[in-house]
Amino acid sequence: MKFLVDVNLPYRFPFFEGDDFLFVRDIDAGMSDTDIWKLALENNYVILTRDADFYYRFLQAATSPKVVHIKLGNTTLLEFSLYFKSHWQKITELLESHSFIVAERKGLEVIG
Repeated sequence: MKFLVDVNLPYRFPFFEGDDFLFVRDIDAGMSDTDIWKLALENNYVILTRDADFYYRFLQAATSPKVVHIKLGNTTLLEFSLYFKSHWQKITELLESHSFIVAERKGLEVIG
């Protein structure tokens, strides 16, 4: 699984290192949500984002890439890191059979 990390997430965050993570800002920091969506669809990338617009796009789209919508509010990098360390395995397991995951402080919610 390859992940496309939106510009609203920490850049070069240690958890997002490796060949499985591509940063939108490395491609084009000014990419529109539509361009990110198309790129993810064409390349089978999972979008990692804090942008709620992807939720609404997912609900309306006939076809969609997989999306992880991160709704943690304001967090420190340490809190963000701890969240991913404790939830990443479950997120990737859910992505095997689901298309939209909401990552919240209280846990994970599957939308589609």
